[in-house]
Amino acid sequence: MRIMKNPNISSSIKDGDVKMEEEGSVKRRESEKPPEDDCCPICFGNFSIPCKTNCGHWFCASCILQLWYYRSTLRRCKCPICCCLISKLVPEASLLAQQEEDVVELLKKIRRYNHLYISGAYGIFLKVLALPLLTRRVLRALMDTLMDPDQVRLNYYLMRILALFLSWIYCSCEFQFIPTGGLGIWRLFDICAIATVAIFYLVGLYHRWVLRRRVRQLAVLPIHPD
Repeated sequence: MRIMKNPNISSSIKDGDVKMEEEGSVKRRESEKPPEDDCCPICFGNFSIPCKTNCGHWFCASCILQLWYYRSTLRRCKCPICCCLISKLVPEASLLAQQEEDVVELLKKIRRYNHLYISGAYGIFLKVLALPLLTRRVLRALMDTLMDPDQVRLNYYLMRILALFLSWIYCSCEFQFIPTGGLGIWRLFDICAIATVAIFYLVGLYHRWVLRRRVRQLAVLPIHPD
């Protein structure tokens, strides 16, 4: 016995499945909100412009971006909770319709972060467009390394190697525009390298002292309950 299929029934079933999928996607978008009884794990305050990581944790957009700015140079930021590498930040859905200047600026920074870690040819193209940002981050990381008092020995050897390389270039090109007196070009560059390391070391010690002083001042501030 042959069973005849009713095309109207099959089409209605498909329409019902499509509607259920659309309702499910709407509910998922509406549920993409941080827990109401939770706080940002970085600043321990209420969520300000919240965004969700690919590992499922919520942070303030400004907090997680600041953590990325100061923790790594070109690598992806690590989640402070589970140490998973963050390859995508998803802002709260309701933020996309806002027009406030600070919200729009942070959403641009979130998109810029996401673009840096897209794989494939399109990701390479986006990295080329982000070269100014990457250059600034590399220079900032270099300055942080030079001003780190714990890296003084490494900086000392690297700067002396750089001085040797510069003196070799100077002698190979037969330049004569630097007055060396009786020191010689190599000795002059070497003294400049040692002086540079010493200056950065002192600046790093002062910077660390200022940071520790601010931490001590914040630690003694009274906590005012809401």
